[in-house]
Amino acid sequence: RTDTGAMSEAVARAAELARPGDTVLLAPACASMDMFTNYNKRGEAFADAVRARADESA
Repeated sequence: RTDTGAMSEAVARAAELARPGDTVLLAPACASMDMFTNYNKRGEAFADAVRARADESA
């Protein structure tokens, strides 16, 4: 199971809060509570959400 909606929401919120020059970093300090099949899927969801956000801004 992969919950990409939650990741997209998190990336959108980070984009709202970030200022020019800021870095948004995925650094989970706890388990994803079965929202993702494994940590690779969680990382892929983050990268996909960031790419989608960048495409919207272009």
